[in-house]
Amino acid sequence: MITSLARSWIVWACAALFFCYQFLLRVSPSVMTHELMADLRVDACTLGLLTSFYFYGYAGFQLPVGSLLDKFGPRRLLVCAALTCTGGSFLFSSADTVFIASLSRFLIGAGSAFGFLSCMKLGTLWFPPQRISIIVGLTLLLGTSGGMSGSYPMSFLVDAFGWREAVWLTALGGVFIAFLAAFIVRDHPPKVLEDYINQHHAIGNPNLGILEGLITIIKKPQTWLLAAYGFMMYVPIAGFADMWGVPFLTHVHHMDKQSASLATTLLYMGVGIGTPLSALLSDYLKQYKGVLLTASLGALFAFMLIVYGPTFPTPITLGILLFAGVMLGGQFMAFSIVCEINPLSVSGMATGFQNLVSMTSGIVLQPLIGWLLDLFWESAAENGIRLYSTGAYQMALTSLIIALVLATLAAIFIKEAYPERE
Repeated sequence: MITSLARSWIVWACAALFFCYQFLLRVSPSVMTHELMADLRVDACTLGLLTSFYFYGYAGFQLPVGSLLDKFGPRRLLVCAALTCTGGSFLFSSADTVFIASLSRFLIGAGSAFGFLSCMKLGTLWFPPQRISIIVGLTLLLGTSGGMSGSYPMSFLVDAFGWREAVWLTALGGVFIAFLAAFIVRDHPPKVLEDYINQHHAIGNPNLGILEGLITIIKKPQTWLLAAYGFMMYVPIAGFADMWGVPFLTHVHHMDKQSASLATTLLYMGVGIGTPLSALLSDYLKQYKGVLLTASLGALFAFMLIVYGPTFPTPITLGILLFAGVMLGGQFMAFSIVCEINPLSVSGMATGFQNLVSMTSGIVLQPLIGWLLDLFWESAAENGIRLYSTGAYQMALTSLIIALVLATLAAIFIKEAYPERE
């Protein structure tokens, strides 16, 4: 059994590597906002709308991807997803209009939709349920390392080669991952391991169709509470770390571009650290709910300091955002609850629904923050880029604070669902 589980980790790692890669593609525009605004001649609202097309592709494919994974397995879908991300990245690197740039971001998002769900599906197929929380934690740890690569290191690539060349170089990673998925990932574990895992899972009805499976998921009030919590807790990642954090920190906290990108990198590092720590804590306490509530309260405190606090020395700002990331990492225990309260036969669709609602935060928040900034813009620089006041940034990012307050309220009403079986 130890040998079989070792193979399980290798198979899962291939999917997790793709999740890491798509995370890099997702956050990379955050370090090239000025270049994109100047090159494509757009304002903040239009740029936010452009980049949010990633989330249209990502969120829009969550339910179909979950159902496809349940029906066909992850292997071939991972190969196609990696190549789709590569094609979208090549298109983005050559885009000279808003339409082409938006289309390319949509394609990247559509391919990326397979990342996290493939990891979760392989986790439920190749591991017993007691390992699911640590699978979630390690998946997010690898994923956020992609977010870190898309911030701090990517900023140097952009400065050294230009944004188009930097995007072109990162596009090649998808080809390598497609080869790995084709040769290593398998849709089902060996028979002996499969029999062992099935003894510990609530299999449910494997013949459920898409509509029946969706009804099974959404008829549970807890599904909607978990989805609302996930949406609100993802707002700081989608709205701040993925897009507006670097320009906010450079203007409001007077950090240079590399230091600001390092700050968002540390936020992602915190998420990567906080997710497995939250999994270990939930396993130690034998509960999920306390972790979810602590996560939302801690993130709320940290972002209130960042948005409304004074201009801290750079090391303190970095430390606050690292702490905020650790707290935000606790939100992903909601996926463990979703897997626990739904049968294995619809686990892909259940996590897809949770991920769909969470990721729509990017669709809403990235253009919303840009629109709020454009309401209070001061003047245009020589290259035509709009300049925004500290008050405008604080007004726009108040949306993060409201979201975290609502996440805390949702966590209060989420029921405990930690598995009692051993």
